Amino acid sequence: MTVAIGINLGSYAILAADTRTTYHVFGMPFYDDNSSKVQKTTMGLITGAGFCTLLDGVKEKLAIEQVTNTERVLGIIKEETERTLSAWRAHPQIESWIEQTGWIFSYMTLLNDQPLLRVGVFHPSLNKEMYVTYEVGNPAIIFPVELESGITKAIHDSVLKRIKLPTDVADVQSSIEQNSTVIGAIISELQPYCSSISKRFQIGIHSDGQTGISDLVDIKDDGTFNLSIKLDGPSSD
Repeated sequence: MTVAIGINLGSYAILAADTRTTYHVFGMPFYDDNSSKVQKTTMGLITGAGFCTLLDGVKEKLAIEQVTNTERVLGIIKEETERTLSAWRAHPQIESWIEQTGWIFSYMTLLNDQPLLRVGVFHPSLNKEMYVTYEVGNPAIIFPVELESGITKAIHDSVLKRIKLPTDVADVQSSIEQNSTVIGAIISELQPYCSSISKRFQIGIHSDGQTGISDLVDIKDDGTFNLSIKLDGPSSD
């Protein structure tokens, strides 16, 4: 299962996920490390982790629909959840797979008539009906289910300590670079322990009403990687 990460840094949000999709054929796992999992919406960005059939259904709807509010994002998730439950009802584990599936998304809202960037998370373990917003500087992470709670807490705390909030506009680029490095390091650290995670990943940035998504990025053995992100409108569709 993918690790998905989202952090609201105040002046921008960063979303990331590794690119591995795991398929099981006659009980044997097969891996595809070429799955793009960070997506633009007409509101910002979204990524997710869990049951790929459900994730793909949500992704396909968001790719063609002009979403203007978070209620519609939840509506799409719930519609696709019901469709997936119906289609996979014969599989005894389907409810468990859906319970393990969640999304992290960025969007703009208004507070006191001023635009405000937010990062929301919808995951059944947090709330089965509503999404949860994460405060500035608090990383939202959807971990692979095989990780123990003690490990996930330690990783969350490590990210919390290592991320850099920009102090002003001139500091945004260095903040993006440092936080991308932190995310890459976390994925590298998790990969040996989770076969469902790849050392290839993708990062998206949402800033000042613009969004951009990197190509699929390979983390080298020394932990370095080459990252390039161009910002444009929220969605090219």
